[in-house]
Amino acid sequence: MVPKDKEKFNSQLTAIVDKIPKGDILISMGDFNAKVGSDNSNYEHVMGRHGLGEMSENGELFAEFCGNNDMMIGGSLFLHRPLLKVT
Repeated sequence: MVPKDKEKFNSQLTAIVDKIPKGDILISMGDFNAKVGSDNSNYEHVMGRHGLGEMSENGELFAEFCGNNDMMIGGSLFLHRPLLKVT
């Protein structure tokens, strides 16, 4: 995906999330092609330290999106076997 497409996708997703009442529980699932890694520096409020490898550019965009929308990256919060960390 080219940067312009990523910006458009992020804007569209943000517009959808903004319409959800703040008290509602939001679970977002999808293939974001994002590798969040295990270093949660600057993203402690968004993710744990149980990712795999290093954060990719898409992972950083995803972590920022989650932070801006008070969301957590659930798959990074708990220890999993390496085989279960990737799809």
